[in-house]
Order: sequence, then C-alpha cells, then structure tokens
Amino acid sequence: MSSSLSKLAESLKPKQQGVMFSEKFKTKVVQLEQSMHFNTDRSTSIHDNESLNYSLEKDIKNSGDHFGGRNSSVSCLMTRWDMHLEYESFKILGDLAIEAAEDIPLALRTNEDGSPNPIEYYVQETWGLVYNKGHVCKAHTHWPSVWSYTYCVSACDDCAPLCFPTNDGHHAIAPRTGQLIIFPSWVNHFVPEHQCDHERIMISGNLDVVW
Repeated sequence: MSSSLSKLAESLKPKQQGVMFSEKFKTKVVQLEQSMHFNTDRSTSIHDNESLNYSLEKDIKNSGDHFGGRNSSVSCLMTRWDMHLEYESFKILGDLAIEAAEDIPLALRTNEDGSPNPIEYYVQETWGLVYNKGHVCKAHTHWPSVWSYTYCVSACDDCAPLCFPTNDGHHAIAPRTGQLIIFPSWVNHFVPEHQCDHERIMISGNLDVVW
C-alpha cells in the first residue's frame, strides 16, 4: 500500500520546476529639496521642502496609529491608507511621485498613428509610518499596483535603510530627509530593525494606471 502511495505522490510532482528570471528594474531616487520644479503649481501652498516635511509629520501624528500593530508586515505606527484624500500634504507628495514615475516609464505605447500615448497614473493609496527603536518591516511587495514610492520625512544616515533582496544579498538605500524613491510595485523590499533612538518617519504609496 505504501509503495502505491509513494508512486502516486511521485506522479503528482510537477515535471518541470519552471525558470527563475532575473532582470534589472527601474528605480528613481529624487532629493526633493533639489527638485521642487516637480509640480511647481501644486507646491505653491507649501513653499519649500522643510514646510512640506513639517506638514507631513503633523498630519501623520494627527491621523495616528490606524492599525494598532494589526498589519502583518510592519510593527511600527501606521496611519490609514487614504491620507491623500484627507490631507493636502499627502496629495502634493502623491503628485510629485506621479511626475517622477512618468519620467521613467516601464514601457512605452503609441496611438494607431504612431504618436506617443502617455500612460496616466493616479494615487491608489498612501499612508504614513513612524518607526521607533526595534521596529521592522518584513519583506513584501505592493502588487498589483504598478509603481510604489517611499518618502523620507525625517531620518539620519544611521537609520534603517530600505532594502531590495538580490541574488547577492540585498541592495540597501540609506534614508535621507527629503528623499523620494520610486520602484515597481512587484519588487520585494523590507526595512531591517530600526536601531536609532529617534523616530524614522516615512511615507509610502502606490500608483496605478488610469484606464
């Protein structure tokens, strides 16, 4: 009997394990204090990068911890998902992320006459995060969105980095205040344990295609 079961189990195993593909993905790192030409009209209500960061931090603290540790990926404070619908600072940052993403299209498409047919994006969701000492964010993706972004409201060079797993270990990007990072949503990423005694304050968001 055990021999028959073993043969049955063996027959159910996939004949081919498939192929693991590895390809480079586009990522953009923007230092907003040097790039506030992005969406200048939208930025007029918040005059500079310092004021934007002040407003973002204030709005995060005002919104508070929406999930209370219930999110399985992160152990830090996490606001509601729809901050861009409630706070102007998050709307402005979302528009800046859209313009940065449009600068590095994942693919190009054309109309029937051959003219460019740009892909339009919108902010699907965005939220604030406050890391204190000991907080982590486990490896995860933001699929099925197209682009994801993170923005550093407040951090130092020694704060926990944003890490992308690779075949050789992982690629780490140290946080810098005013830094916006755009990357494809299906790419795995994580944040190791935050070791600093001060807060690491971040924004995350996802961009989807306007169909």
